[in-house]
This record gives sequence, structure tokens and C-alpha cells, in this order.
Amino acid sequence: MIIYLIPSIISSIFIPSVILYILSLRSERDYIYQLILVLFPIFLWNAGILLTNFFPNEIIWAEMGTAGLILVPPTILHFSVSYTKFHNSKLYNIIAYIPFLILLLTLVNGNYVEGVVYKGIGYEPVFNDALFYIHSWIGFIYLFLSVYILARHYRKNIGIKKRQALYILISFPLDAFSSYITYIVFEEVFHVAQFPFGSMIDLFTIFILLYALFILKLPAKTLAEIDFSILAETANDGICIVDADGIIEYANSFMAEMLGVHKNKLTGKKLRKFIADEDIESYDEHFNRILSGLKFKNLILKLRGGERNIIVAMNASPIIDRREGDVKGAFITIRDFEERIKFEEELKKERTYFHSLFYHSPEAIVLMDEKHRVNDLNPAFIELFGYTLEDLKGKNVDDFILPPEEEREGKRITKSVMEGKIARTEGYRKRKDGKLIYVSVMGAPIFVDGEQMGIFGIYRDMTERKKAEEEREFYNSLLRHDISNKITVILGNLEILLESKLNKEQKNLVLSALNAAKSGSELISKIRRLNKIGKEELYYMELDDVLSRIVKNMKKEAENRGIKLHYEGIKGVIKADSLIDSVFSNIIQNAITHSECKNIRIYGGEVELNNKKYYKICIENDGKEIEKDTIKKIFNPGVKGSSSRGSGLGLYIVKTLVESYGGKIKLRSSPEKTVFEIYLPKV
Repeated sequence: MIIYLIPSIISSIFIPSVILYILSLRSERDYIYQLILVLFPIFLWNAGILLTNFFPNEIIWAEMGTAGLILVPPTILHFSVSYTKFHNSKLYNIIAYIPFLILLLTLVNGNYVEGVVYKGIGYEPVFNDALFYIHSWIGFIYLFLSVYILARHYRKNIGIKKRQALYILISFPLDAFSSYITYIVFEEVFHVAQFPFGSMIDLFTIFILLYALFILKLPAKTLAEIDFSILAETANDGICIVDADGIIEYANSFMAEMLGVHKNKLTGKKLRKFIADEDIESYDEHFNRILSGLKFKNLILKLRGGERNIIVAMNASPIIDRREGDVKGAFITIRDFEERIKFEEELKKERTYFHSLFYHSPEAIVLMDEKHRVNDLNPAFIELFGYTLEDLKGKNVDDFILPPEEEREGKRITKSVMEGKIARTEGYRKRKDGKLIYVSVMGAPIFVDGEQMGIFGIYRDMTERKKAEEEREFYNSLLRHDISNKITVILGNLEILLESKLNKEQKNLVLSALNAAKSGSELISKIRRLNKIGKEELYYMELDDVLSRIVKNMKKEAENRGIKLHYEGIKGVIKADSLIDSVFSNIIQNAITHSECKNIRIYGGEVELNNKKYYKICIENDGKEIEKDTIKKIFNPGVKGSSSRGSGLGLYIVKTLVESYGGKIKLRSSPEKTVFEIYLPKV
């Protein structure tokens, strides 16, 4: 029996040694740990079967070995998925373990292993037939999937020693396949224990892995790193790897395209074959430098291309085995020299364009490095702030132009831009002479190949605009308060005067003055609303609450004029401010006052426009048709009907408000009806 246990003894010793060696490599690749995960259940099976033969009366050792057997298929699949990056979700691997974790539960409950029996040459566990066949079939599916994933990966990717790597990696699922098949053969046909043959298969697989680690340097992060091809295939240069004899082991698609040859036909051929006759001597001389461990740069050669010879710049570095110190080959990049000249000309044009844009821009621009230190200023910046490049070069611009009262906001903007974000603000900045100027500021990061290399800041002098805004606010305040108060006094006095004893002519004069004062008061109210648009914070509100309130307030006035007001409830939530009432009341008031209608209907619902959801609110009346020419300009300021005595600002305010909420408004009119369609975003 001892003879038959030798493979299991060797496997039980070798596998932990290999695991420790792999850990000592300290590879940065995640799949290294999944490789160890594959080896661990193989070790469990061999150690468990060994202990079972020494202690056949203790079933725990048979259960330990069986636990390893159960975990072989999911760990092999886990390794295959991790190595090939077949799927990035960790949940995918967790789900893959579920069937085998259930089998482990049956093992813990004592259902999977029913005992231990001597079979000709040694002891083996006796499995529950139903559970074993379920285990076998699920295991076969997982192993077939592992082979498929690995084969698919190597069909699409080319790397150094591709076939050798594929054979090595595929040996793990084949090991498991062979173990399952030999178990059936020896158990069912010969009625003897299978474990010696299974352990020999495991040993064979371990020796293949050792060959990979010591000879081919797989799968550690070395010369033979197969994932290199993914990077090479995205390059804009020809890339190839040649061995010490100059034979191409790998060529990327770009190089194959340059040479007009399919890349599969490049591998196995000498790179020298594609060098033009007149440059072969120069190539041989430089390749000998590679073999002596030296690199070369920008060797100008002519290659035999598909339809024409190509002038290229070739760069090469030797690939050296760090352990043995031998040159194993060369890593070579090949760039189309003619295209490079065209590229450099285009780059020169772009630089000239940028230089012109930077120096002639009317906006003040400062260019900074990634640490917010000044590199360059344009003339507009020097003129606006009074600082020269000598004053600010290599310094933080905020230390010079940021006044104390703006420091907190300025530091926030600077931090945001240094984190790679675009930032905008307005505020005061300080000139060299100490004068404060109001500016708009935009800061943006400068990225090159995904790495932040600098920052640019743009400053626009907003002093005149700020002054105009302050003047406008002053006049608005004057209009809203002083003049509004005076009109209120006039209205009160005129109403008192109207109640006194007046003749007909006097009464008409007072009524005319009263109407004019009311019109002036209404105009001020509308200007107040216009001035408030966009200044209030938007908040959530129920659309039905807004419309119900407006209809209730206006229903009596409509009935007094013989008009029926119909509202069909519209449920939904919108985002607006306190001016939302003006949108609907303005349109309904116009219909009551000017349309000569008998019915006003308010209805609507949810619609979709350009992949965005809105609430559509229709305000319809059956009054007179609006002329087409009027419809085209009805939302413009100052436009009003012939019978209206208003300012013509009402519908302009409506449109401005709706658009400030992110919505739209339309009007259509016919002899039968006139409909205002208001679209407000659904939130």
C-alpha cells in the first residue's frame, strides 16, 4: 500500500512548496492569488486521501479530501475568469461558488461521504451516488467553461510564447477532467482505488507549473507577460518583439498595416527580411548592438511596404533575462517618418494658432502649472491687472489679485480646478495699484493624455456691467417703491373724488385719470415680476394645488361675464417659484377679458418630448380666433391686442417665466378654439 501512496505523499509536500514560492514572487497580478486558490483544494484532496489511508476508521480525513475535490471546479473557473478578465464583476465569482457551497453543506451534514472502503490498493471515500453525479456534471460544465474562456482569450490575443502559455494554463482544467474520467474507469471497470493515478496527474500538472515559473517565467510579471499585447494593440506606432536571432515573435496590427502583411504572417519571420537592400548593412550593425545589451534610437531605414517602400524611424531596446543576464531579444518600435514630418507640421500650425489666440485674446488669460504657479500671462491680463510676467512668474496668482473679502470663494475655485474640474464665479479682484475691479472668472484644468499638466484662468472685466446692474436696481427700486407709493396716493384720492358730487364731464375726467393710474400701477407690478424672474430659489410643488387655487380665485369673475371655467385635475409635481401663479392667471385673465368666449377649459397630462418628460397644461377657450401675424409675435414684449389697454408685457412675462422653469409654451388658434400649451418639466 505504501508504494501506491508515494504520489500522494509527493503531491502533499510539493504543492505547499509551490504555493510558498508563488507568494515569494510578490506579483502585482490578482490572478496569482486565484492560482494559489486552485492549488489549495488539490492539496486538500491529496493530503486528505493520504491521511484516510493511514487512519481509515476516522471519516473526517475522507471528508477533508472530499472538500478539496468539491472546490476544484469553481476555483479553476475563478482563476480562468480572473486571468482573462472575462468578467469584471466580483458577484459573478461569488455566484459561481454557490452550487459547490451547497455540496459542502451536504458534506458537513454527513450526507455526501457515506464511509471509507478498501479498494484493492488502498482506502477511498464512498460517495452518495446522487450527490456525486450532480457534483460531476456541474464540475464538467465549469471545466468546459474554463477551457472555453482560456481558448477564447488566446484566440483574440497574441503574446510571447502564446502556445506554451495556453498549454500550461489549460492543464488545470484538463487535470480535473482526467481525474474525473480515471475515477470512473478505475472505480467502475477495475474496482480499485483511483487516488494513486489522480495524484500522478496532479504531480504532472505541478511540474508543468514549475516549468512555467522557472523556464517561461509565467505567469509572473516578467518578459513573458501576455497582457502586454492589449497595450501594444492600441499604440499608434509599429511594435514588434524579436528573439536573439531577429525572428519576430510578436507584431502589432499597426506594424502589419504599415508593411501590408497580415500580422499572423509576420510572426516566425526575420525582421531583416522586411528591410530594404540598401539599409540591411546598417540594420545588422545596430542589431549587433542590441545583442551586446545596448539600445539604439531613431535609426532611419527604408522598409519594404505593401505598395511602396516606407521611410521609418526605428527604436530598439534589448530584452534581458535578469536572472541569467542573457539578451533574449529586442523590443522594437517603428514610426512612419514621413507621417511624423506631416504631424510635426500640423503641430507647429496648432502651436502658432494657440499662440495667436492667447496673445491677441481680449480676455485676460493666465497659464499656470498643475500647482497653480504662473507660467505665462497674455497682454490683456497685464493691461487689466497691471502685473508683468516678471512680477508673477512661478508664483501663486491668488496671493496677488485676491482681496481678503474674496479669499474664501477664491480658494474654493482654485481647489476645484486643481482637482480637475471647470469652475466659474464672479467677484472682485485687486489690481497692482490696489484698485478693485469686478470680474467674471473661469478656471479650467489642462489635460495631456489623461494627466493634468496645468491650469488656465480667464478673467473678464465686468465693472461696467456691474455698474449698470446697480443703476438698474436703483431705478427698479425707485419705480417699485417711491413711484408706486405716489400712484397709490393718487388712486386713493381719485377714488375719494369720484364719490363726491361731480357733473358728467368732471366724472369722466376723474375716471380717465383713475384708469391711467391703475394702468401705471399694473405696469409697475409687471416690471416687479420681471425683475424677480430667476432670482428666487425653485422648490417642489403640486401642479394640481396651483391650478385649483387659481381657478377658484378667478371663477367668480368669469361667471360675472357669463363664462364657464372648467378644470380637469392634472396630477404631478413641478419645480417653480412663487411667480408660477402669474403664468396661468395671465392667460386665463386674457381669455376672460379679451376673447369673447363662453367656455374656458384647463386640462392636460404627462407627455414626452425629445426623450424628456413634461406635464402639458392646455388652457383652451372657444372665443374669437387670433390672427396668424399676431400669433408669431404674441410673446414679444409690447405686443397686445387692439382692444387691450395693457402694457403688452403679460404674455412676455409668461414665456420668460416658463422658460426659467425649463419649460416651453406654444399657441395655436382656429375659428373654433384658441389653445395655449404650457410644458413644464416633470420632477
